[in-house]
Amino acid sequence: MATENWVKLNLPSQCLVYPDVKKEDVQIRAFKGKDEKLVAELTSDNFDKKSLAVLRQVTKGIDPAKLTLGDRMYILLWEAINSYSKDFTVEFECEHCWQKSEYVVDLSKDIDSKNLPADYAEPYSVTLPESKDTIKLKLLRVDDLIKSDELHKSGKNIWLFRYALSIVDNEKGIWDKMEYLENLGTKDLMVIRAFQDKFQHGPDMKYSYTCKKCEATGVMPVPFRLEMLLPYGEGLRKRLGDAV
Repeated sequence: MATENWVKLNLPSQCLVYPDVKKEDVQIRAFKGKDEKLVAELTSDNFDKKSLAVLRQVTKGIDPAKLTLGDRMYILLWEAINSYSKDFTVEFECEHCWQKSEYVVDLSKDIDSKNLPADYAEPYSVTLPESKDTIKLKLLRVDDLIKSDELHKSGKNIWLFRYALSIVDNEKGIWDKMEYLENLGTKDLMVIRAFQDKFQHGPDMKYSYTCKKCEATGVMPVPFRLEMLLPYGEGLRKRLGDAV
């Protein structure tokens, strides 16, 4: 039986948000057939919950449910690169000449990754401009997305729910936090929403391109796709090249 080759993983959060985790203990391995079997079940509707099962098989030293969203994306991109190929083909319409071309993005080099600031700590205190309230916040985690997904599937509006999950207040339950947000002015809400953007970390899924038609330069988004984790069809053929 083949051995499992675990390697150390340096997360973009630098483990600053995981008080019980030693960053030197966080490890990862590339996919095996048993993992690909789970990946094949992923859809846009079940992604958060099903991908958690995959992450639990391929990481150790950390609870994947507690991962920040930036760390999760970093791990998923690592798996795409190390389990299949660093090259991913993206079709994009030039913003200058409007002509479509295909670009081969080297996911290991062309995609920059951003770390959390070394002095970041949670909970993070912010003072709201209108109410003058000082509240404590945390970055959203994988299990927060799963809770939001479950509420959404029940037919509920989750716009404020995610931000309620980001509020750290042991004296208030989730519905008390929801009521609090519902009665805040929108300028205060903007600050709470902006917190997640301010401390966004992990892969910046953008690619600097030179148009193959007009030779102008620009930046295009590289959308995360399930095909990155399980190549098929033309994408599979391009990644394999002459291997078959």
